[in-house]
Amino acid sequence: MASVVYLSVDRKGRATLPEEVRASLGLRSGDFVLLEKTERGTYELVPAALVPRDQLWFHHPEMQSRIRKAEADLAQGRSTVTTTAAEAQALLDVAKGRRRRPRG
Repeated sequence: MASVVYLSVDRKGRATLPEEVRASLGLRSGDFVLLEKTERGTYELVPAALVPRDQLWFHHPEMQSRIRKAEADLAQGRSTVTTTAAEAQALLDVAKGRRRRPRG
């Protein structure tokens, strides 16, 4: 059974979420909450976070796909560790077909 929590709204439209609601949503002082309108016309509280503009690229679907692939490669042991920029460039050149992989 769903629990019901009542809020009162002051003259400026402000309301305070009860402690149990804040705890359930994992909210702390200063956190952001979205009010999303549902298909039924009601609103849903959704915890949110602002993303700085210089980090938006990380949340792009293509980048998320590339990150998931890289994490899968790491988990399956399909990775190579380099310690210098020259080693990294040599591996990149091999990957791009510019030269053969060095034997070592």
